[in-house]
Amino acid sequence: MAKIIGIEKNSIAEELGIEVGDELLGFDGYPIVDILDYMFYDDQEEFVMNLRAKQGDKVDIEIEKDIDEKLGLVLDESVELKTMPCKNKCIFCFVDQLPKGMRDSLYVKDDDYRLSFVSGNYVTLTNVGQKELERIARLKLSPLYVSVHCYDKETKKLMVANPHGAELFEKMEYLKEHNIQMHGQIVLCKDINDGDKLYETLCKLYELRPNLLSVAIIPVGLSGHREGLFPLQPIDKKTANDVIDMVEKFDEHIGGGWCYCSDEFYLRAERKMPNFESYGDFGQIENGVGLVAQFTRSVEETLAQTSGSQNKAKLSLVTGKSFGGILQECVQKCKEKFPNIDAKVYDIVNHHFGESITVAGLVTAKDIVAQVGKVGGDIVIPSNMLREFTTTFLDGMTVEELEVELGGKIHVCNGGKELVEIMSEVTK
Repeated sequence: MAKIIGIEKNSIAEELGIEVGDELLGFDGYPIVDILDYMFYDDQEEFVMNLRAKQGDKVDIEIEKDIDEKLGLVLDESVELKTMPCKNKCIFCFVDQLPKGMRDSLYVKDDDYRLSFVSGNYVTLTNVGQKELERIARLKLSPLYVSVHCYDKETKKLMVANPHGAELFEKMEYLKEHNIQMHGQIVLCKDINDGDKLYETLCKLYELRPNLLSVAIIPVGLSGHREGLFPLQPIDKKTANDVIDMVEKFDEHIGGGWCYCSDEFYLRAERKMPNFESYGDFGQIENGVGLVAQFTRSVEETLAQTSGSQNKAKLSLVTGKSFGGILQECVQKCKEKFPNIDAKVYDIVNHHFGESITVAGLVTAKDIVAQVGKVGGDIVIPSNMLREFTTTFLDGMTVEELEVELGGKIHVCNGGKELVEIMSEVTK
């Protein structure tokens, strides 16, 4: 149940005479678990709202409303989403590979189907039982983002160190039967879930179409802090090429636009990226699928609409090791419109997490300071280096503090369009 702490003016709740202090017990006889219950029924046209008046009487109110009419209840904090902890011990878990001394929140492991629906987090569903599956279906929590990794049951149990991991495909089949859409993710570990096991997994996942909208295969990330953890091998050039060959052939065979390797595979394979059109609606871009294609296309399209400038300016561009070459190519394209800009790319070696970590999103401010120095002028960093909705790097330093260290003005860039816009700004 949830305490009602406010009633919105001119709302259905006000018209019904519901009062602050009453308690919302649930809807249609189902108890309220969290805010998702309220959000779902608030968008329905007909249902029964179960209340307990502050005098103690239980009341069932039949609601008939237009779909865009809102109930107007303000509920207490009991309905807030309290993160469900992860019950796995995945052999590739990146949280287990973090160095000591970072923010406490970075060490929290969640595996919450609700956050999958709300925020697009990938979850294993190992802590989801029949009751939760029925709730997902009833509230139409779709799409969900599911970490699959492997169909073979013994391999899956090894990878997540949880016997319930072997039940995943039965749960996904249930979700399909109840018309829940999903996206899938496979973290590829060399000599564990690659080769024939990867092919089998793709075949079994294909049976979940059309509800399984897409599948991304991403390489395991190995930091320099794996003491005492399961021995995993990095994804080398040959393995990356083998995986790409299999996934591309499989996708072509089924008509294309369904399963993808992340950009990181192509970079490790030293192989040309697929073209922009092959990524469809870029549904797996949060998994690093199509980022390079989208960034490059955005630069080209924005440049075509930009008048450019002959003015001089100094610009330092900071990124991760894997994206350095791509960014340099984009800078060269930009110099056709901004020929007098002195632009230098710094592809940062990740000493904080380990040199095998090459993505920009895990670069720390401390590594930037050590490798860029007192560069001055204007400096560009990608937005994914910062904690979401903040100006803070993973090691706790803020953008403002980094500006002091580097002696320049930092521009936070979110994509190719903004890169060109920044160049236009600094050359005015």
